[in-house]
Amino acid sequence: MFRSLLWVGLGGAAGSMLRYFLQQALNGLRFPWGTLAVNIAGCLLIGILWGLVARGQLQAPGRALLMSGFCGGFTTLSAFSYESNLLLQEGRSGPFFLYAAATVLGGLLATFVGYKAIHS
Repeated sequence: MFRSLLWVGLGGAAGSMLRYFLQQALNGLRFPWGTLAVNIAGCLLIGILWGLVARGQLQAPGRALLMSGFCGGFTTLSAFSYESNLLLQEGRSGPFFLYAAATVLGGLLATFVGYKAIHS
């Protein structure tokens, strides 16, 4: 159990640092591009990893490191929720609906594409 926690922690640290870097580089004042990008990229990655698990090519340590750790630290529901609420508070319902739809539908599609790319 301790080793699994260590793998999750290492992956989570790496994912969180990469998310922070990308959000700083991509988030603009008018639209949260960085958060959208990390969430969709994280969904694509978890789909790929899911495909590897289904093929028996990703064992428990790798799942802990990459799925729970890296993807868990890289993607973020809390930033999505915060940024969505900011858009609403600013009265920007168009960008809010675009962001919400792109995040949810794009994430689902990216997970499916990642899975199918590996496990077809």
